[in-house]
Amino acid sequence: MAGKQEFLKIVDEAVSAFPDNNICRVADSGDLKMEQYHAILLMIFHQTFHGPSTFALAGANCDPRWHHARDYLLHHAAEERSHWQWVINDLQNTGYTGPSPLELFPKPACQAYVAFNTYTAMRAPIARLAIATVLESIGATHGKNYATKLCQILKLKPNQAVFFFGHGDTDVGHTADLLKIIDACDLSERDWDWMNHAARTAGRLYREMYDEALEC
Repeated sequence: MAGKQEFLKIVDEAVSAFPDNNICRVADSGDLKMEQYHAILLMIFHQTFHGPSTFALAGANCDPRWHHARDYLLHHAAEERSHWQWVINDLQNTGYTGPSPLELFPKPACQAYVAFNTYTAMRAPIARLAIATVLESIGATHGKNYATKLCQILKLKPNQAVFFFGHGDTDVGHTADLLKIIDACDLSERDWDWMNHAARTAGRLYREMYDEALEC
């Protein structure tokens, strides 16, 4: 169980470290501007657009022994496939007038995160669950708190922060589901090495997205 214990420790560390980023610091200061909120949404758009396909890719590549993981990954891909539209709606409902996110390239930090998801789905598909556990745990712990701050600072209505409020509510249940699925898989020492590597890398790359969002 050393592998799992290390994995849970890495997830907890990623959750604790997440608020140490530019976006959260500005939100905590109460000085967030609408254009900065738009910058956050533009940063995460490509994550939400491409992420579900990497769940599906990982599911397709899963070893038959991990059929529980395969079914979860494919189900989660279907569940999340339209969440990118929440991002576009939040932009439109807060007066964004720039180019459509569909026409923009991802910023380097987001591109690195998406690329790592694809790499993991191809090389170690079971570790896609590790990446998801990190993000769902971050969302479950911090999502509603920062969504509330966004709304208070910018005086947003519920239909202007659907993405962050939606994930703050659902991520709690997703985290529990992921841990159950992981427990149902018979993972080797090498598999746990991949899980831990994926969780550690995902925590760093995801936090860097929120650092880079405010850079020109």
